[in-house]
Parts: sequence; structure tokens; C-alpha cells
Amino acid sequence: MNFAPIDGLRMLAVETGLLIAFTLLAFLALRLLRPSLSRPRWLEAVLRQEWRGVLLVIVIALAGRALLMPWLGVPQPRINDEYSYLLMGDTFSHFRLANPTPAAWQHFETFHVNLLPTYHSKYPGAQGLALALGEIVFHQPWMGIYLTTALLCGAICWTLLAFVPAEWALIGGLLAVAKLALFSYWMNSYWGGSITALAGALALGGVVRLFDTTLPARNRALPAWLFAVSLLLLATSRPYEGLAFSIPLLVYFAYKVIRGAVRAELKLLPTVLPLLIVGVAGLGLIAHYNQRTTGNALLMPYVLNEHTYAALPLFFGQHVTPPQTAHDPVFTKYYLVEAEEHEYQEGEALSGIVGLEVRRLWNDWFPLLVGLLLCIKQPKLWLVLALTLTTGAAVASCIFSQAHYFAPATIAVYIFAIAGLHYLWQQGEDGQHAFAIAVCLTVIAVSLTRNTGSSTLNTTFAFANTRELVARQLADRPGKHLVLVSYDMQRHYPGDELVHNGAEFSAEKILWARSKGSGNDSDLCPAYSDRMFWSVTTDDVQFSLRPLDLCGTERAAHR
Repeated sequence: MNFAPIDGLRMLAVETGLLIAFTLLAFLALRLLRPSLSRPRWLEAVLRQEWRGVLLVIVIALAGRALLMPWLGVPQPRINDEYSYLLMGDTFSHFRLANPTPAAWQHFETFHVNLLPTYHSKYPGAQGLALALGEIVFHQPWMGIYLTTALLCGAICWTLLAFVPAEWALIGGLLAVAKLALFSYWMNSYWGGSITALAGALALGGVVRLFDTTLPARNRALPAWLFAVSLLLLATSRPYEGLAFSIPLLVYFAYKVIRGAVRAELKLLPTVLPLLIVGVAGLGLIAHYNQRTTGNALLMPYVLNEHTYAALPLFFGQHVTPPQTAHDPVFTKYYLVEAEEHEYQEGEALSGIVGLEVRRLWNDWFPLLVGLLLCIKQPKLWLVLALTLTTGAAVASCIFSQAHYFAPATIAVYIFAIAGLHYLWQQGEDGQHAFAIAVCLTVIAVSLTRNTGSSTLNTTFAFANTRELVARQLADRPGKHLVLVSYDMQRHYPGDELVHNGAEFSAEKILWARSKGSGNDSDLCPAYSDRMFWSVTTDDVQFSLRPLDLCGTERAAHR
């Protein structure tokens, strides 16, 4: 999400004030309490085995969010992207890769969804698999998000163990819990970056451990397979940013394999074979998915959707010819709003691009810059620096930007920050210790209170949930319903979209469709004659719901 410069400066001032206050308090506490401070026995027991710290972080993440259920509950989808992912999860939970195009499909066009040649989400499949897992096992798709976000926090702790001592890896994992697993939209929505960040953390941790000289040869199979599977997960969650993240890892992998083979220090087969097997199988699976969804093994659903609907380019400097097919006017307005919200006009000039990227970096990744300055001289972090730069360059070239676009390199933020704090702590003075403690406290405090794209604690929507309000009115009425939606286009915000549906049209109690105007909706009658028709007109603030005798059957709406 983007924020005006004044908002970024105001938040920076708040964070700086908190940091100064916590530093002073920590300094006083250390001076007064240091003689009585000692590491508790339970913590010593946790730190003796790597897996214990990782498991503790996962359990705390799960328990922490579970304790918040009375206040936060299960997230309700509100964003167009969320509905698209939920469609994918619903499709997979029915053990299908795509759905047949519904009858009168023009009425069911919506954002981030393809209707031809099949009905499916435009997004890659990894997030949908997580949602399907939640739906199949727990009958609640959000459980897939809940579990993967907790696993992400554990994976951050596990990867940090390859760079910092166990106690600092545990601190990093707990900071991830505070920032990602409690109030973050990664946990509290259906469109965050948890599964991509999980893949990035496991890929980096796997490849570093794979070439750890202290690791016995018999134990190299697991990190080799983990590295390979993680790369596939990146390719099926955020392929573009995932590729940018993976390039330094693959270069590092090739360098280590070649050097190990030349020096006869490495067995090639168990090291390279997992990558080859998973790589070939993964490419085959991706091609098969493309074939089943778009009808072309080389055409991704995302690309098909961009060609069909997009009126804006994805990258600075790219030119896009808007689709010739006339769509509902809400689509036209959507791209106009997107251009304004993402400051697209600024990208027309080099100075605009630079200014936009500086603000993005200042607002979202200021902690990363601090960590880079602290850790740049440590050679073991050069690989982390390389994947940070490649991923950052990929994200910076995009017109659209959200925090989860950088998700593959999330682990880099924690590595640089924790390694920097560890370095400060090693200086051995109360001032450095107090500052390190204050940074951790500030991260926690900001994570719990910050009203930005990284937190949903204070986030409110500008509009009521009209879908939910309409659904409540129809919930107790017998039979199945089809709601034809019309918008006041002068006031309607296209992000507040009502037309979203699941994978099983025949099973849905309520279907949501676009009205094409008076006299142009009767084509819905033959395929949906078993449903009661309703009309909803809304300007996002108010709505009117009324029965609609669309097919001239004079059926009673209240029977």
C-alpha cells in the first residue's frame, strides 16, 4: 500500500520517539537489574536443540492468534484479490484445477478471475492449495493461512540459526510472530505473502545448510530436497519475484557444486538430483495447470487475465494496448482508480520513478536499510545481500506495489536486522544493549499499533460490507437466489465489488451477477430458472434490494 510522504514522516517520528523512550528505559533497567539477571533454565533447555526453538515459535504464533479469536475472529474477505484466491481454494477443494465456464458468463465477470476458456482464478496455485487444505481438513479455508503463517515464523527462526546464535534466532522468530502472525494482513486476510515468504526462508536455509562443511554427508539429502521444493513453491506462488530471489541462490548452488566436484569434496548425485527431479516435475505440473486452465501449456492464467482485461502495464516503461472487447464500465473505472492509487503518472518520467521508489523504500523497508548498514561487512551475508538486491530490483520495476510483493526476501529483513542487533550486543556496553532491546520493543509496539498495510489492528473499511448485508437478508429465505448488481458509477469504488462467486455454481445459495441494464439480463433465465432473482443497486454507502420478476414467470419472491 502507498502512503503520502507526510504520513511516512509522521510514522517515522512516532517510531523514533518510541525507540528513544525504550532505549532510556532499557538503559535504566540494565543499570539497576543487571546483577540479578540470569537466563532461566527452561530457556537453556530450549536453546540446546535447534528444533525446540523453532517449535516454540510456531506454537506461540498459533496460540497467540488463537487467543485473539474472540476479538478478531475468522477474517471476512473484502478485497477483490481475496475472493479470487478463495475461488481457487474452493476449486482445488473439489479436486479440480479449473471449472467449466458458467452459462451467461458475461454477467459473472469480475476482477482477477478468468471466465474463458475455463472459470478460474488468475493467480498461481500455491496459495490456493493452502486454502484448499484448510477447507478439506478443517472446513475453513482460513486455517490454511493460519498454519502457513505460523510455519513462516518457525522457518524464519530456523533459517536465522544458520547466521546467528540460537538465542538471537529465537528473538527473530518471536519478532516475526509479533509482526506477521497476530495483526498482519498476511495472517488476517486471504491474499498475504505467508506461503511465498515461507518458501523463501526455507530455500535460503536449505541451500546454506546444504553446503555447511560441518554437516555430515549422510544428512545432506534433507536440505537438498527442501531447497528444491522451496524453489518450486516460489515458482507457484509469486513466479516473477520468486525468480528474482532464486537467481542468486541458483548461482551460489552451481558455484558450490562445481567447486565441490573439482575438489572431490562433494557427492554430486545426492546434491544435484533433488533439484533436477523437482525442477522437471515442477515444470511439468505448471505446464499441466496452464493447459487445464488457459488451454495453452505456455500461457499462465495471470498473463491471460492481463491480456483480457488490463488497461495498465505491469512495469515502468511498458506499453499496453487496452483490450478491444467492451467490458462493464466498472472495469474501466477500476483501472483509472488503480492508476491514481499507485501514482502511475509519476512513472512517466525518470524523476517520478525515483521519487516513487524512494517513498516505497522509506515507508516499507527502512529497517532493512539499517540492517544493511550494520551487516554489509560480514561475508557470510553477501548471499543475503545479493537476493535482497535482485528481489528489490524486481519489485521496484513494478507499477503496482504491496508489502507481500517482496515476500520471497522477507527472511532477508530478519537476517539483517537480527545480525545487526547481535553485533551491537557483542560490543558489551549497556548503551548498545539498551538500544538492541529498544529496537525489539519498538518493532513489537509498532506491529501492534501501526495503521498501515502491514497491520489490520486499526484498519477499517470506508464502506459497509454490502455483500454480507444482502446475504443476511436472503439467508432465511427458502430456495436459491441470483442477485443482479447495479452500481451508481459516479460514487462506486471498484474495490468494493459484490460480484464474486465460488467454484460450484449449482451449490451456491446466492449467485452474484452483473446487470447489463434493463432488458439485457433475460439471458440468465434459461440456465438459472430454479432461482429467485433479485436486484441490488448500491453506491457503496446505501443499497436497495428488491425482488425481480426477470423471466416473466410472476413467481412470488416470498414463497
